[in-house]
Amino acid sequence: MSPLGAQDQEKDQDKKEPEKGDITAKVREMNSDKYAAPPTQFKPGHVEKKDLDAKAITKTDTGFVIQMPSGAPIPTPTVYKNKIFVSGGFSTKEYYCFDAVDGKFVWGMSLDDDGPTSAVCADDITVFNTESCTIFALDAYTGKLIWAHYLGDPLTSTPTIANGKVFTSYPVNAGALNQKPNILDKIKGKFKLPGKGKQALPKEFLPVIPPDDAQEPAKEAGDKEPGAKEGGAKKQPHASHAFICLELKTGKILWQKWIDSDVMSAPVAVDDEVYATTFSGTVYKFTQKDGEIISAHRSRATSAPVIVGKNIFLTQRADNGKNEKAAEEIAGLDRTNGSQNFAAARREAIYLDGRLQALSGLGKAAMKLDAGNALAPGMGGKAAGAIIGQGTVSAMQAFVGSRILHYKNANYNCMGDELINTDPLDGKIRWRVKLKGDLAKLGGHLAASPAAAGGQLFISTVLGEVLQVDPDKGDVTKTFKVGSEVRSQPAID
Repeated sequence: MSPLGAQDQEKDQDKKEPEKGDITAKVREMNSDKYAAPPTQFKPGHVEKKDLDAKAITKTDTGFVIQMPSGAPIPTPTVYKNKIFVSGGFSTKEYYCFDAVDGKFVWGMSLDDDGPTSAVCADDITVFNTESCTIFALDAYTGKLIWAHYLGDPLTSTPTIANGKVFTSYPVNAGALNQKPNILDKIKGKFKLPGKGKQALPKEFLPVIPPDDAQEPAKEAGDKEPGAKEGGAKKQPHASHAFICLELKTGKILWQKWIDSDVMSAPVAVDDEVYATTFSGTVYKFTQKDGEIISAHRSRATSAPVIVGKNIFLTQRADNGKNEKAAEEIAGLDRTNGSQNFAAARREAIYLDGRLQALSGLGKAAMKLDAGNALAPGMGGKAAGAIIGQGTVSAMQAFVGSRILHYKNANYNCMGDELINTDPLDGKIRWRVKLKGDLAKLGGHLAASPAAAGGQLFISTVLGEVLQVDPDKGDVTKTFKVGSEVRSQPAID
């Protein structure tokens, strides 16, 4: 074994197995009067009208193609009232609206922050986050700004709308007015990354709490405990992010709760509850009305939950997090008490292995997209890497993972290089279909989460195709050629 391999093995042996279990009491305590509340005042965001060259839109035999000026990866478009709402790309400050039938340009807006997510729409309002660092609410017909809050840097999830409310999460660092910089910001330049040259911490990175590794270097630098203030004021709890509920029409803050890291993909609103999986693998459940903390479980979850009746379906890490190869499985939970009904369809998951992902095509492309935004080793970033294997803002913002689609009494999801159909009762595999592509070389998942329409499944692939699949047998019934890599779920109207 090489010296480096031996060193890695030794480090693995020293690792503690990840915490799992019910942490509801702990989350309730950190949101009690014992600690300071999240900030309530934020700087406003701004937009300006932006045109698009007519040559960017071309007609095809099957419809139309819109070429975004940036050429950057684009998240899933949103179709609402015969209009398409779409980001200009991760590296841009642009948002656009087009006619869903013929692709005609409706409006474009320049934003004062970059990295727009997918949009969510309701009551003729379009809402989206930007990586750096604002949530925007625009008039769906004109693009006119209704409200915007600079929440914090970066934002890696897409908002959710339900019952006139907007749900999202943000890092509590320097986004709010009169807010002191996050403790992690204070030690940039003082904390050195391991290895040759010992480079200083990047200018920007994503804090993921619990940041236990950040505390000792901070103390050495003469800083106080995170959140501590002069004069005996209440301290911020051991939490890096806040989950926030805003009034859709005005942006008014309705409630907020401390959480351990940013939300994965997007919150999930069902009935009068809202669920969220964080990049630390914790699954939270709140009431939509007032944010009452119903439950919080450390599950090492690797996807947002899917709620079906009295059941919750998600994927989670199946390895011990210490010395086993990365593995993933499907879990079925009881919606009432959070207990696990089954864990099945376990498979090796190199697509969740942080070391291998950093060497893959996805990992290298993500580093180029947001150089300097990578999660810093030993600075809390290991929490996200240990769960989903990704360490850049762009990859985390785009991450959907092996999220499940429940359709016609079956669960479907793409796990690495396979599309599988499992029984919702026990997770047993009914059929599996191998996807084309080199999983290790390309990185991530070879296909996005399935979508269903017209009795068929549709999955987009990294090889530039959208596959139409028979849900009963897994046969590919039609192939749509896109022509370039696709890592986001298709939108079907």
